[in-house]
Amino acid sequence: MVVQFSDMPDSDPKQGEREYYARVGEAEINRAFGKPFTDHKCEEDLGNITAIVHLLGAPPGRVVELGCGVGWLSIMLARRGFDVVGVDISPDAIAAGCQQRDALGLSKLDFQVADYEGLEAEEASFDAAIFFSSLHHAEEETAALRNAFRVLKPDGMLIAFEPGAGHGGTESSRLAVKEFGVHEKDMPIAKIVELGHRAGFRRHLKLPQPWDFLRTIYRPSYIKASSSGDLRNRFRLSVLRAFRRFFFQREDQSFVVLWK
Repeated sequence: MVVQFSDMPDSDPKQGEREYYARVGEAEINRAFGKPFTDHKCEEDLGNITAIVHLLGAPPGRVVELGCGVGWLSIMLARRGFDVVGVDISPDAIAAGCQQRDALGLSKLDFQVADYEGLEAEEASFDAAIFFSSLHHAEEETAALRNAFRVLKPDGMLIAFEPGAGHGGTESSRLAVKEFGVHEKDMPIAKIVELGHRAGFRRHLKLPQPWDFLRTIYRPSYIKASSSGDLRNRFRLSVLRAFRRFFFQREDQSFVVLWK
């Protein structure tokens, strides 16, 4: 079943988001397809993707990625065996994603050009929806969360990995806004939870960022341990630190799952 999303209006204030991939060019699009390995946050992305795969469980299942860009994550999930729809406001990003999909022969992957703040799916048909560092690009995140809620099945799950508080004020964010006219804003977990419950989500769970949890345990310094006993002690201490992070995690080291 194909879920058709709404067309975008001829004129809207999101032109920067729509034109971003056209402006950054082919080299940047190719780099995006290399993610997570071509990203400076490779370890972070890999850990977080692992968490997504665990949360989704084994296929089959229908997943929508909202703000998918060129669709590298959607492609990974389709290769895992899920039926996936990747949605993005950029026609150039979606065109690139379609080319990659066709080259890989992924029959369970659909890409659509649409604004995730204005989805018009005819029925709630997805088991899971994902914002992977994309909700903070929204103009109206309230509308985005309401639409994510609407396209999910009963008991459907929303997974949101966002950069958190302070992101909008970073130098890279300010440069992106200035050069490309895109939206860059803070997106703390508490805000997602509040707006999610307003949208209708029944419950939520804040979880530690997997990459942060893993790096607490698996440190290169272990290799330099002088003896096996020293190594075991170091490992025990790191496990304790990791669980302390789990129970006393900071908001900016968390992600959130919400259920319809």
